[in-house]
Amino acid sequence: MRQLFLAVLLSACPAVLPDIDAGPSVNPSFKHAHNDYEHPRPLLDALDAKFESVEADVWLDSSDIGVSHDGAPFKGSLKTLYLDPLAQRVAANGGSVHGDGKPFYLWLDLKQGSAGLQNQLATQLADYAFLTRFDDAGEAQPGAVTVVLTGDAAGKKALVDRPAPRPYIRDSNDFSTSDPPADGKWGYYAVNYYSFMQWDGAGTIPTTQRKQLENLINGAHANGRRIRLFSNPDTAAYWAAAKDAHADFVNTDKLAELAAAFTP
Repeated sequence: MRQLFLAVLLSACPAVLPDIDAGPSVNPSFKHAHNDYEHPRPLLDALDAKFESVEADVWLDSSDIGVSHDGAPFKGSLKTLYLDPLAQRVAANGGSVHGDGKPFYLWLDLKQGSAGLQNQLATQLADYAFLTRFDDAGEAQPGAVTVVLTGDAAGKKALVDRPAPRPYIRDSNDFSTSDPPADGKWGYYAVNYYSFMQWDGAGTIPTTQRKQLENLINGAHANGRRIRLFSNPDTAAYWAAAKDAHADFVNTDKLAELAAAFTP
């Protein structure tokens, strides 16, 4: 029985990733508002805290797109909560969200894989000229806001198979060192923290866990992709470790605390 218990325990441990060099350059770490719509003022609270990335869960709502975690009742529509306010912000700030010329990311978590949601999303996003456009070769027409599709695998893959140029790109919720290089369809990862890590975010990150985190992030970068970890410990110790390892997006529900931690 003890041997069976040990076998089950070991099988649940994430595999150790091979050492991967960071390469000659590293990406900046962006503050990412997980489930941003749950805050008192969706988008606006994150913008006030100078976040560079927000996430909205989207559903088909008749002939519109609703935002919420579990479907109706919705917090509001994608247009009213995010697209229109971002358009106004970009216009007022000289072509960028924060007026500094730096990128901003809108992650759309597809909670359904339906053709109806895909069609409505493609139609709505096409109307906004400030969004980054992508082609099949991996070339981008940079915009003030980059939309990253996450969530339903079939839905986001179907959307990036539509004709280019497309006002969005997708992620993968799985990572492997054998993944092909990034292209104009798949440029990001969003992976569950505990699929690769065991540290609970308390105290100082153990050396072996720090190396595992670095190898995961370096592996994504080696493929030409940016990476976001979710379901991570939402602690100051984790935020510091993720930033030190050059995670592209540091995921939090604690806007003010993370903003303070990132302040020089």
